[in-house]
Amino acid sequence: MTSLGTIPALRDLPPDRLADLGRRARPARFAAGDTLRRPGDRVSDVVFLLTGTVVATHDTASGGEVWPARWTGPAIADKPAVLSGEPSPTGLRAITAATAGLLPAAGFLRLLHDEPQVRAHVLAALARDALTGRRELLHAVTLPAVARIASCLLDQDPYRRTAWPGTQDELARALGLSWVTVNRALSRLTRAAAIQLTPGGITITDRTRLAAFTAPGTR
Repeated sequence: MTSLGTIPALRDLPPDRLADLGRRARPARFAAGDTLRRPGDRVSDVVFLLTGTVVATHDTASGGEVWPARWTGPAIADKPAVLSGEPSPTGLRAITAATAGLLPAAGFLRLLHDEPQVRAHVLAALARDALTGRRELLHAVTLPAVARIASCLLDQDPYRRTAWPGTQDELARALGLSWVTVNRALSRLTRAAAIQLTPGGITITDRTRLAAFTAPGTR
């Protein structure tokens, strides 16, 4: 199993502390499509995601599904669900093959209590996630679909070759849009030479042109 030390929040732990954490975390492997947790379940373990991608899931009244959050390893997945102590309103599913270490929630809380650097990293990540969620909510209620998609692509890691390493359907679920809406918006961005659709996902070919679609008044 890949070392827990690859996870940014755990990277600065002393070697003996990291080794002890590795012994207490149960190794787990998930295939694409595996359910880690159903909506309404109380969270028993923190997921130290080593490789792969998992998403929070929510079923819509129309029978669709949206993904309010997404984590790609190395990362700690769905920290709020662990820390709240309440049943989670969203499920958790692997959308690629994934490996993880599962640590009981009580052990994670003890880690945060005992290790100030881990606690500071987790608190900063939670704050960033809260601000990102606020921005995404504002985008959802104020921006047209093409601007939301352009903004989402620009927010991805600029050093990653493929801005969105997934399908159009996955992007639609992440943004709460229909596949048809996403497909039309991506076609428009492609015609503008701002992006390119590839077998591996969506790449940005011109960040300036793509950013122009996020400007006020874009339709």
